[in-house]
Amino acid sequence: MKIHIAKVNGILFSGEADSITAPGVEGEMMALPHHVPLVTNLKAGRLVVKKDGAEIFIHTCERGVLEVTAESATVLL
Repeated sequence: MKIHIAKVNGILFSGEADSITAPGVEGEMMALPHHVPLVTNLKAGRLVVKKDGAEIFIHTCERGVLEVTAESATVLL
């Protein structure tokens, strides 16, 4: 799935990955390819992007928004 993570001042990550784990306001959540569409707020915590079983991107965020579609996930911080 295509994953984009951006802040106001630029893109932190953009690329293909197997999953993204994010700190949702109601608990940690993981999005995989073909996930049901959703939009949710994020609280302070770690964003983790995985590909081939390895963590390829880790970022600590204060808050943000996560949008997931069947083909992609976008995080705005």
